[in-house]
Amino acid sequence: MQRSLFGVFTACLGVICVLAIGPALKKKRYGLAIFFLLNAISNLVNTIQAFYGNLF
Repeated sequence: MQRSLFGVFTACLGVICVLAIGPALKKKRYGLAIFFLLNAISNLVNTIQAFYGNLF
């Protein structure tokens, strides 16, 4: 139960990061957009880890 809650929480954070990329690119803040992109990828990896227990 804890693992699935953590997975849902990190998935929500990943979606928020993906949504934040648009305004950052619109204001031409490319470093911030790259930061949000890397954070979204990290959250995706954590979500997979939480739901399946391993990555590969």
